[in-house]
Amino acid sequence: ELLLVLRALDDEDRILETLSSSQGNILEDEMAIQVLDEAKVLSNEIGAKQRVAEETSRKINETRAGYQPIAKHSSVLFFVIADLANIDPMYQY
Repeated sequence: ELLLVLRALDDEDRILETLSSSQGNILEDEMAIQVLDEAKVLSNEIGAKQRVAEETSRKINETRAGYQPIAKHSSVLFFVIADLANIDPMYQY
């Protein structure tokens, strides 16, 4: 993913350089068109990976939400057992 970010920054610099050095009609500059096409492909790759990451994040959040009831129950149980010693010293562990 870091590689994609670095490539995107490099492509951005290449696009800006190409646009600033272009003379005449930009649509006739084959190098500019090639740079823009490569940037579009990279943008599509990044977009696809972002969608996969968002879906993965959604699944993780759903799974985590499934564990919340048992976590709450377990924490209540722990503190009840820990406080039993306050009721009677026999329950110390």
